[in-house]
Amino acid sequence: MRSLTVLLILLSAPGLASAQAGRFLLAVGDVAVARGQAEIRAATGMPVQSGDTIRVGPASNAQIRMTDESIVGLRPGTVFRIDAYEYSGQAEPRSIFSLLKGGFRTVTGAIGRLHSRERYAVRTPTATIGIRGTHYTVVHCDNDCGADRGSIANGTYGGVTDGRIEVVNQTGEHEFAANTFFYVASAGTAPQNLIAPPNFLYDRLEGQARSRGSQGNESSEALTRSGLNAESRPSEVPPPPQPSSFIVTEQKNSSGQPAVLAAAGALGFAGAWTSATGVANSVSAFVSNEMLTRAGSGTSQTLTAFNIPGTASGAATALGPINESGGFDPGDGSVNANWGVWTSGSITDGIGTTIIPGGAHYIFGNLTPPEVIAARTGTLSMIPSGGTTPTSNAGAFSSGTYPNLRLNFDTRNVQVGAFSWSFTLGTFSFPAGAGTIFVVPGKGAGVNASIDGTFSSNVPATAAMSGAFFGPAGDHLGVGIGVTSAPQTGAPVSGQGVTVYKPGPGA
Repeated sequence: MRSLTVLLILLSAPGLASAQAGRFLLAVGDVAVARGQAEIRAATGMPVQSGDTIRVGPASNAQIRMTDESIVGLRPGTVFRIDAYEYSGQAEPRSIFSLLKGGFRTVTGAIGRLHSRERYAVRTPTATIGIRGTHYTVVHCDNDCGADRGSIANGTYGGVTDGRIEVVNQTGEHEFAANTFFYVASAGTAPQNLIAPPNFLYDRLEGQARSRGSQGNESSEALTRSGLNAESRPSEVPPPPQPSSFIVTEQKNSSGQPAVLAAAGALGFAGAWTSATGVANSVSAFVSNEMLTRAGSGTSQTLTAFNIPGTASGAATALGPINESGGFDPGDGSVNANWGVWTSGSITDGIGTTIIPGGAHYIFGNLTPPEVIAARTGTLSMIPSGGTTPTSNAGAFSSGTYPNLRLNFDTRNVQVGAFSWSFTLGTFSFPAGAGTIFVVPGKGAGVNASIDGTFSSNVPATAAMSGAFFGPAGDHLGVGIGVTSAPQTGAPVSGQGVTVYKPGPGA
């Protein structure tokens, strides 16, 4: 904790050079930027710089895309400062913010996914938040929360949607995983676990109502295209209010239209591919039949085009041939898992246009109803049973296996076995790790995990796993795994693959 504190003091010292950190995707209502002695009225497309303080007025919203492709959505009544930001390739990346008032929701980018918490931190009046590849919400109350403004106890409240965060204050370090909620009363008080999200945690998007009525500093074109900001999937905890859908306002599908989260259907989808930033993505989604265009039938299907709003889109004409396609079913047609690899071209995802050195891997199958997983108890051991051969930008695959899994439905945790993938230029090695089982009421259920390891023995690396439950009993999983190195210099090495899991011996 001491090293983190010292670093934050240094980064917030006066005289640090300003640098462009990102730009506004949206500025609805009264949004201003304090830069030096000047205060600038924010507008869609306007750059933000290291050192800027963003102020969001009542019934207003702002959304910022940072240069590392992270997204920050600011709620009404927020004061948010960019203390230190660097992602130019010329210096060590860093992303240090302060939430002085109000709240924000964020999906982290390359800095949060690939670097230690000393390089990424958010300070509030009660604690400092460090993360490793995650999606979370934080609100700080100072006599301004609750229906009567001040009826809610002061302090910092938060909720984690994906990944994990570390909350650090004078009481030490406290870790919170996906689908957990917390409250920090003061800098000298340990964070408390909350069993459900406070009803004020998720922004009700007051700027949407404003954009339909009184004028703000937003353009009509931007408002037409925008869906504002919330989160990629609702929280696992069902009590109201459910957070609204996360829509990145500039994310577009293959036809150039903004992506909007659609209603869930009967299929689960998982994918793994390498983005333009060199980071291997792992994506799971609950989709309708209309989102996937397929050829063939049963477990001999291949995917020729897809458009999963809020996740990704692509078409076979752009992506090239499908290699190593296959399928799995226990014999009764209940799972109907299908997988394959697009081997050339590009797709569009939440990170941007995706370059595919080695292929974009996908798997889809019959989705398990979420209430089945919500009601399930006990444990289940699972083993991989068919899938793609991992590919990489580090040369040909030479050896390795997918990890075994052990699911605990009582605690909603998943234990991930140790595994390694070897390619021509090096080997990714990961120890045993842990993840979470999540349930999204009305949509589906799946697993997420993030594990730290190494590439070629001494280069830090991360494995991201994401999957969806298949079949009526929820005893199969379609999983995508992306692995990425984090070298001190040069571009990351990445790899990806997908597989279907079935119950293991003795399950």
